[in-house]
Amino acid sequence: MKLSLDLSLDAHAHGCAASSALARWYGEQAAVRRLWAIRPADDTALRVIVMLEPSLDGDEISPVWMAHGSRWSRELRERLDAAVQLERIDGPLPDEFEIDGEGAVLSALCWRDSTSPSS
Repeated sequence: MKLSLDLSLDAHAHGCAASSALARWYGEQAAVRRLWAIRPADDTALRVIVMLEPSLDGDEISPVWMAHGSRWSRELRERLDAAVQLERIDGPLPDEFEIDGEGAVLSALCWRDSTSPSS
């Protein structure tokens, strides 16, 4: 499945409760630069893919992921009242990139990313 850094090409379902909950969660997580939520075609757990901000002393993001990944996953499950598969993707990324699986993009958030063509 292709995702794009141009959000106008991805977002299909604005205004639903899950999208609103994801937007609120994204707004509370300063370490999350971008977020995509994908409803898989096989209707399994909602995939939430995040790109994290690099650390102030370099590009290392693993400590933030290791410190917060489990809590973030739990928070998302509670807020969405659904199964969530939280994943991390490392940047920088090309304008379009492939991820495994198929589905519909439920949310694509990047207002915190100063490199985004949409910000």
